[in-house]
Amino acid sequence: MIVLRRNSEAFRAVFLLLLLLACGPARLNAEFIISLYGGAAFTDNNDLRLKQSGGTDLTFHDVSYSGKNLNSPPYYGGRLAYFLPQQLHWGFAAEFFHAKLYLNVGDTVRVTGTRAGAPVNGLETVGTTINAFSISHGLNFLTANAIYRWFPGESGKGFIGRFQPYIGAGIGAVIPHVESTVGGIAFEQYQWHGPGVQSFAGASFDLTRQWSVFAEYKFSYVDLDLHIPNGSIQVTPLMHHVAAGISLRF
Repeated sequence: MIVLRRNSEAFRAVFLLLLLLACGPARLNAEFIISLYGGAAFTDNNDLRLKQSGGTDLTFHDVSYSGKNLNSPPYYGGRLAYFLPQQLHWGFAAEFFHAKLYLNVGDTVRVTGTRAGAPVNGLETVGTTINAFSISHGLNFLTANAIYRWFPGESGKGFIGRFQPYIGAGIGAVIPHVESTVGGIAFEQYQWHGPGVQSFAGASFDLTRQWSVFAEYKFSYVDLDLHIPNGSIQVTPLMHHVAAGISLRF
């Protein structure tokens, strides 16, 4: 497990910088945007590796996941963005979003490696070994982002002037809440990992001078080495997100 103390310090610095900018003279020309959103996340199939003491090192190939995005707690996120004075195309943001994944333990997949020192290479039902595995109270990302946006028309003038397409990318810490049952032993714990990365593209539409709505696609990646009793679960979730929400500009 990688404990991201440096990332934590970086995020505190980002928030402090935004606060100082909000209080300083640059505020007259700069722009701050607070956004809240909901949505859904979908995880690509991938390989999951289980390592435990006593000679168990198994790779479950091409396992699948469910998102259960509407189950409590649902998918949600928030972002605080600051756009540079006199250069409002470019901005920086601090963002948090909460996704979930549940391993489909009823799937039959190819398993290779060793179990208690004995070689394994064949088809097995995932749940025979991993009774349950999920990150259900959040595969939580906390990132610092860079954003670039366009103004297709004159701001506030006509229908096109209300649109602002944008792209962005970010890097930061990932805070998964691991829940597993392996060999009948249940376990759950928040852990710190990273770095996690994301990229996104979307468009906002101004309702008024201060309020707007937006929709975006996000892609996220993190390489997780999760602690469980007597071992670890290693997985690299590649996730696709669709999100929509509302923003306040000031």
